[in-house]
Amino acid sequence: MSYKTDELARLLPDAYATDDAESLVYKMLDTAGAELMVADEKLKALLKSHWVDYASGPALDGLGAIFGVERRVLQSGGLESDGQFRLRLKAVVPLFTGGGTVKAVVGAVRSALGLPFDLEALNLPPGQDALREDIEKLVTLTEFSPASERLVDNAVSETGGASELTLVVEVPTVREVTPRVEWTFLAGGGRLLSLERLDSGTGVKADEGLVVPRSGSLVLSADEHGRLIATIGADDVSELFTNLDGTTPALLPEVPPQRSEWRFRAQSGLYDIGAFDRDDTYDLPTYQVEMSLTRYQPLTFEVYVPYFLQNSVDALKERHEFSGDLFVFQGLPRERIQDVVNQTRAAGVRGNVIFTLDFYETHDHREEECATLAVHRASENMAAADAFTLGSFNREAEAHDVGDVFVIGGVWDVATFDGSFGLQ
Repeated sequence: MSYKTDELARLLPDAYATDDAESLVYKMLDTAGAELMVADEKLKALLKSHWVDYASGPALDGLGAIFGVERRVLQSGGLESDGQFRLRLKAVVPLFTGGGTVKAVVGAVRSALGLPFDLEALNLPPGQDALREDIEKLVTLTEFSPASERLVDNAVSETGGASELTLVVEVPTVREVTPRVEWTFLAGGGRLLSLERLDSGTGVKADEGLVVPRSGSLVLSADEHGRLIATIGADDVSELFTNLDGTTPALLPEVPPQRSEWRFRAQSGLYDIGAFDRDDTYDLPTYQVEMSLTRYQPLTFEVYVPYFLQNSVDALKERHEFSGDLFVFQGLPRERIQDVVNQTRAAGVRGNVIFTLDFYETHDHREEECATLAVHRASENMAAADAFTLGSFNREAEAHDVGDVFVIGGVWDVATFDGSFGLQ
């Protein structure tokens, strides 16, 4: 009996005695009511299948297909359950409202690893803001992937009594970068060096007292503030450089995103400047210039993920004394994370996954106090004794030594004072 059967019974007149559950008419109505109940349940299931909170099985798979999300194949080989898939699907929906953004990519990777897409879903207790910040740092994204570039040129020509070389730098990058220049002299020594970026007119020049010897290399780089660092071997010669206009401190020009030209200029021994005991030569020097720089590639990004994620999460829980569970999904294998990035990135953008190694060590040293009670005793017995002796001693001694001296008369300019001579 169901409420559908009761509704059908109320539609018939009382003459049919539909209030008797044992009657043939009531049983016929109950059979029809049961079929209507099945249809009603199917209709309800159909209506519920349009909602992620109630859909299950193929209906939930269909909702996931709208967003291109499928059930994950877990490390055990099976598919994730309806509950896990439902949670992940609800977390992925915000990804499509801002698809291709940094937040979307990081959230998708975090979700693929088993962590929530939005850390608000963790419902961390008050006072755990530091834990949340550390969880956010587990998966990070850096836009514009770096790539190393190296340019080498040795086409030196004579111009205005000096050796010149123009290096063309045409490397696509999204921002200015500081280069590293290695200036190696192949023949002759280099003096009165200068480096100029032609498009900006900026550059540096060396004092006339600086000479780079033959086969020597001058390395030019910059610190975090752009100040020039110049070395020849182990010697720092930065103080011998100024800007082209003579001001200090010398600043090394940066490589711009667009095409740029760099002019290198060097002279050899000069009258009243060169020295014979130096590496000066009167022939113009030849040299090779090598420029190294980091190029930040447009339309690229890199996602950094801990290789041992479980160990990293456990270390965070121990550090912040948190006993709850931070994983809400069953994570994918590491080799599938790149696929997640490829599905989330914007069109025309290339993303790479880089796994990092974080080693956690415990440095909580404990020192135990140690106390020792010792008693030291020392005794000596010198067996000393005193003796008194009384006696009489009488000794006499006489000396009767007699000596003869024979004196020879002294002669002027002949006798000596240390001989047996007398002047009287």
